[in-house]
Amino acid sequence: SFLALFLARPTEATPTVPASGKRWTLKSRPTGVVSADNFALERVTMAADELAADEVLIQVELLSIDAFLRTMLDETAFHGSVSLGSVLPAVGMGTVVASNSKKFKVGSRVMGMLGAQSYARLSATKSPPEIFPAMKLPGVPLRAMLGALSLTTGITAYVGLFSVAKPPRKGQTVVVTAAAGAVGSIAAQLAKRMGAKVIGVAGGKEKCTFLEEALALDGAVDYKSDDESVGAQLDRLAPEGIDFLFDNTGGPVLDAVLDRLKPNKKARVVVCGGASQYSGNLNHGKVVGPSSYLKLAERSATMHGFAVFHFMHKLPAALAYLWWLTLRKKLVMHEQVEQGLEAFGEAMTKMWSGGHVGKLLVNVSATGLV
Repeated sequence: SFLALFLARPTEATPTVPASGKRWTLKSRPTGVVSADNFALERVTMAADELAADEVLIQVELLSIDAFLRTMLDETAFHGSVSLGSVLPAVGMGTVVASNSKKFKVGSRVMGMLGAQSYARLSATKSPPEIFPAMKLPGVPLRAMLGALSLTTGITAYVGLFSVAKPPRKGQTVVVTAAAGAVGSIAAQLAKRMGAKVIGVAGGKEKCTFLEEALALDGAVDYKSDDESVGAQLDRLAPEGIDFLFDNTGGPVLDAVLDRLKPNKKARVVVCGGASQYSGNLNHGKVVGPSSYLKLAERSATMHGFAVFHFMHKLPAALAYLWWLTLRKKLVMHEQVEQGLEAFGEAMTKMWSGGHVGKLLVNVSATGLV
């Protein structure tokens, strides 16, 4: 079929299954910022001959560290909660090394919620699906399907910018929070391509330099600055006000932008996430909400929230556009890659300590990035 042209080809050599593997499990629930003490690295035995009907065994090669994973460590979570002792969640890519399924043959490349483990034993027929065939688009590396072209990164940015509210127009002022992160960096670049003036918010001079130099944004706000408040920086960079906010953080930064929405100009606020509130606040009644929300009424503005899986009908257009930009090298997807499954726990802490720029990945496979 036509779709088969874009599916990753099976590997030629027959993979071997080792006697044991490793996995990261949830040792204790974080009560605030994630700590390495919350996780445990365990060794497990592998038994390919014990696969149930329709099960496959996958050698995990690459894992994505995404912001929503923190919410899954709480007792209740919108994306599903992980029980104590269970494998830490992570979207990943790998190769089928043993199969009792007609759908996935040995050597097939797959993607899905593989988890933080060297080998994942999953059902090929579960509904909703746990794994999918890995799509390989010409001209871009396969790992782009976990970054610029992934549902949790590039497609989320595309949907939030173009499909949730009226998109930014040429000449309008756009603010993107967590702009040095994976989703924020793509959203900021897409807004620039619309001809908007784009200001990114990030923490620290290094990240702000990345926004201005690598992403060529029109300005950067350092929310960690001791010299100038977020509001003062926004006043300097956007003296006429803000037309569009792509928000990934919530909290005080969201309030600072709400206070500076353009009056009577139909400003739009799109809520993609609230990273500043994820570290325990969501389930303990401590969420810092937008105290300046009445600015929405005063200035005839709107605020929209979204989850990307409610916009799956936009996936073909989003994927085609992001692929085209990536192919023409018009889209920067900075990757920070941690090496080895052992690095997964530290990578999770980096996500919440500000220790990364762009897309954070863990390269599990010894053979290198796919």
